[in-house]
Amino acid sequence: MYTYKTSVRMHQTDAAGVIFFAELFTLAHDCYETFLSQEVTIKEIVNDKPFIIPIVHASADYKQPLGLSENITINMTCVNCGTSSFTLNCQILKENGSVAAEVKTVHAIVNKESRTAAQIPFEINDLLLEISV
Repeated sequence: MYTYKTSVRMHQTDAAGVIFFAELFTLAHDCYETFLSQEVTIKEIVNDKPFIIPIVHASADYKQPLGLSENITINMTCVNCGTSSFTLNCQILKENGSVAAEVKTVHAIVNKESRTAAQIPFEINDLLLEISV
């Protein structure tokens, strides 16, 4: 499991002071980018690597509201790792440890030039194995 801590910012909330639904995906992606940067940055993937990693499916379940300035923890696990795609699950926890939301994203490895499926690169596969359940 990879753990990422942050808080709900003003620009992430709606007029009621509750996190806007789409911001859950931003939080999950921030966690993912920070995790991935242990081995390779998104900038390196975009500029230097022969592959890209688009998200091909995303879903979220909302369990409890998250409010402005609330401290949260995101626990990310890899729940499925194939040869050319992987699925991440991000559990977003309130400060008291209760689950506020879960975000699931499916990522595909795609060759930049041919736009066809490619094998998960060794360095990313090793990272994913560390957080696989």
